[in-house]
Amino acid sequence: MSEQTKLTMRSLRLNLVLTLAFAFVLVWLAVGWFAYDKGLHEADELLDGQLVLSARLLEGQINHEEQEHPSAFNRPQPSSSQIDSAQVVDLDPYGRLPYEQELAFQIWALDGILKMRSANAEQMQKAPDMGFSNQEFNELLWRSYSKTSHDKQYLIQVAHPLDTRKEIGLEVALRVAFPVLLAFPLLILLMYWAVTYSLRPLNTIADNLSRRTMFELDPVVTDNVPHEIKPIIAAFNSMLERVRVSIQNERQFTSNAAHELRTPLAGIKLHAQLAETTGDDAARQRFLALVLKGTERAERLIVQMLKLARLEPQHSDPTERDQPVSIRNLILQVHDLEAFALRAKSQTFNVDLPAQIGELLGQEDLLLVALANLVSNASRYSSNNTTITLGAWRNDQSLGLYVQDQGPGIPEHELGTITQRFKRGADLQGEGSGLGLAIVEKIASLHQAQLRFMNLPNAGLRVEIVWPNAARVKS
Repeated sequence: MSEQTKLTMRSLRLNLVLTLAFAFVLVWLAVGWFAYDKGLHEADELLDGQLVLSARLLEGQINHEEQEHPSAFNRPQPSSSQIDSAQVVDLDPYGRLPYEQELAFQIWALDGILKMRSANAEQMQKAPDMGFSNQEFNELLWRSYSKTSHDKQYLIQVAHPLDTRKEIGLEVALRVAFPVLLAFPLLILLMYWAVTYSLRPLNTIADNLSRRTMFELDPVVTDNVPHEIKPIIAAFNSMLERVRVSIQNERQFTSNAAHELRTPLAGIKLHAQLAETTGDDAARQRFLALVLKGTERAERLIVQMLKLARLEPQHSDPTERDQPVSIRNLILQVHDLEAFALRAKSQTFNVDLPAQIGELLGQEDLLLVALANLVSNASRYSSNNTTITLGAWRNDQSLGLYVQDQGPGIPEHELGTITQRFKRGADLQGEGSGLGLAIVEKIASLHQAQLRFMNLPNAGLRVEIVWPNAARVKS
């Protein structure tokens, strides 16, 4: 791509001016060609009319000569010298007006005697037919017109040179197009001013944005903005809103993470200091065990935070979430991953899978994380020797993946806030980061699914990831 082309593409103003100028040149050429063609046509008709008029004037002149000088005009002439003895009229070829054409004429008597001719018509041949015709003499091509007089006594023949007709057509076209050509630079300047004036709102918006700081994310005002620019501003404002929400979430996430990490780190430091200063081996072992427990909690919190950060829009690829995922393989993989942890608490891990469950569109790794978090939460907040069930269901309209436990459930007043980050139930005693359900809800949202909680009648909690739209479910 040439540098000129790149410059044109980079400058909207230059692109508009060049496009308009090119369009104007095309129109000007079209007008010039039309004017030339029309000029030729009109010149032909005008000059043909002049030939007819000249013939009629000559006929009037004949009538006048017959009445005023009958003996002179009708005197007999020997046949051997018809042309030489004819009256010759010398039409002055000089001093003609711009559109006055050279005229050649002959007047014949019906008996074949040449009565009168112009000085330039010596080589002019007598036309065999009446009306218009072309013939060549005096080294030029002439347009001639022949007619008989009203009394049928004379043949009148007049002619114009053909080349002058084209000159007149070109002259008319130039006279029409020349003023437009002279005005071309002025029109270019006017177009440049009009384009610049029309693009002023863009400059105003650019100035407004350039003066903003990195923390000013207020929407761009659309007052007095052309309609063509409003969709761009609306899209930009939407992006600003997403950035504002993202920054707000990042700040809240960082603040909450700092607060949550402070507790286990402080505990680790305290227990490590106590283990270092105590002289009792049993107490030292107890403090070191608390250090390890605090380290595990901090590690679990950091892992969950990294998982949640991975799910933020700027770190996720939407195309990866549209791959076919076998629901049966997904459930069995989660069962294999979590079965060992559940056996450590003597918990039974059941799988509930219909015979024909099919596939769904999604990202298998993220769905594994979501289901593993739900199973881990169910195990953590359930007692030993209880049952955890992982399964799936589907009907004509929707599909659901679920995890069901026999734990204490969630109080009804906390169901609406339980997925908030670092939110843990007030009555729950298990160790957790408060990020597990937030991660599951985020994964469900990325897959256009809903996260639902249901306390069971006797005891336990059922958590479902539901796809209410069959468009993402495959048979």
